[in-house]
Amino acid sequence: MIIFNATKRETHHPKGKFSLLAQKLRDYGKIKTNRKEITADLLEDCDVIIFGNPQTALSGKELRVLRDYVGGGGSIFIFASEGGESRSKSNINELLKDYGIRIDDSTVVRSVYHKYFHPKHALIANGIVQPEIGPEKGMPLVLDSSKAGESGLKRPQDDAVDPSASLSFVYPNGTTLIVQSPSFTLLSSGSTSYPVDCPIAAAWEGDIASCRPPAKRRQGRLVVLGSADVFADYWIEKEENYSLFTVLFRFVLHQNISFDPSLGRADFEEKEVVPDISSLANLVKICVQEDEPLPQDYKSLLMDNLFGTKMDNIPDVMDLYKRLNVPYEPLTLVEPHFERPQPSLRMATHEPKMTTPTPPALELFDLDESFLDVRNRLHKLRVKFHEDEDLNVFVEEAGSLVVPDMYQYEEWSLRGVQLSKYLLYRVGEKVRHEIVEFI
Repeated sequence: MIIFNATKRETHHPKGKFSLLAQKLRDYGKIKTNRKEITADLLEDCDVIIFGNPQTALSGKELRVLRDYVGGGGSIFIFASEGGESRSKSNINELLKDYGIRIDDSTVVRSVYHKYFHPKHALIANGIVQPEIGPEKGMPLVLDSSKAGESGLKRPQDDAVDPSASLSFVYPNGTTLIVQSPSFTLLSSGSTSYPVDCPIAAAWEGDIASCRPPAKRRQGRLVVLGSADVFADYWIEKEENYSLFTVLFRFVLHQNISFDPSLGRADFEEKEVVPDISSLANLVKICVQEDEPLPQDYKSLLMDNLFGTKMDNIPDVMDLYKRLNVPYEPLTLVEPHFERPQPSLRMATHEPKMTTPTPPALELFDLDESFLDVRNRLHKLRVKFHEDEDLNVFVEEAGSLVVPDMYQYEEWSLRGVQLSKYLLYRVGEKVRHEIVEFI
C-alpha cells in the first residue's frame, strides 16, 4: 500500500498536483490518502509513505513513529521545494538529521537559457551521480514487489556513455541538499545550473530489518528529492522525468534495484560563504597605512643630512662669473603680482535702498462686504447676532456702520464716555435726523 500524507498541508497530493502520479502508482499498488495523525497502526501495511512538500511541522510522536517505521524496513519518499524549511515552515530536517541529509534554503536556477524560458525550470543533462540509474531507467515498475526479489540483475551499460549524462530531466522550482554519511547522493544540479554540481536528491538504505517475518525482511529506505514539481502533473512527462520516476519508486518499493554508494561520486565541493562585495564597496573606509614598529632608540629616526647650509661651493660660483663674462650683481627682490579674480572690497558710502512692499492683491479683499450699502450690511449683521447675550457686540458693530465719523470718539473718550454709550448717542441722533428728513 502507498500512502500520500495530507495532514501537514502538503502542496502536492493526489487531489492536486500529484493526481497523475497517483494514477500511475495505482496500477502497482493500493493508494491511500492520510488525513489523520501518523501512527504505527497506519504504517503497519504501508510499503511507502510520501510527503509532498509539507508546510507544517511534525509532532514529536510522529517523528518517533516514522523513525521506527524506517528502522523496521519501511520506505519514505520526501519531496521539498525552493527555499527549504525557511519557506515551508516545516521541521522535516529534524527527521532527516539522523540519516545525514539536510534540505538547504536555496534555489536551483539554470545559468544559461535552453529550451525552458524560466530560469528556475532547469534542464539538467549531466546530473546523474549513481551509475545504476542510467541502465535501470528502462525497467518498469512491477505490480507485485515480492516477485521482483532483491537479487539485483545487472543491466547492460555502455561504457562509452558518460554515466552522468545517461538521463536528462527537468528540475523545476527546486532546492539543494546537504548530504553526509551514511546517506549518498543520487542526483546533482549538473554543470549548467547554479549552484553548480550540488546534491539535489539523496537516499539512505539501512540494514535488513529483523522485526519483520523472515520471508518479508527488507531494508528500510529513505529518498529525499529537492523538487516536488519534478513528478507533478505538468512535468512528469517532460524530458525523461518519467524514467526517473520509475527508478526512484522501484528503489523505495524494493523492486530489484539497489544503489552502491561506493560507485557514485562523493567529491562535491563544500559551499563557501563569500562576502557581499557590492555592500562592502558602499561602506566608508578609513585609509590607514601600516608601518613597521618603532625602534627602541628614537634617535635613529633623526636624519641630519636632509637639510643643511654649506659654503664650500661659493668660490667656484664667483669664479664662474669671470669665466662667463657675466657681471656680478646681488640679487634683487622681485615683487610678486597675484591675479585677483574679483575686485577688491570697498566700503559702501550710501545707505541701501529699501523697496516698499507692494499692496495686497485684489483677491484678498472681500468685495461684497466693501460695496454693499448700509441697509444690506445691517441686515447681514442682524442675521449674525440673534441672541440677547450678543446685544452689546451688535450695538457696537451696527453703530460703526451707521456712524462713519468714528474719529470724534477720541474727544468723548477723554471725558470718560464708553464706546457703547457713544454709539447709542450717535445712533439715536442719526435716527432723529432721518425722521426729520422724512417728515
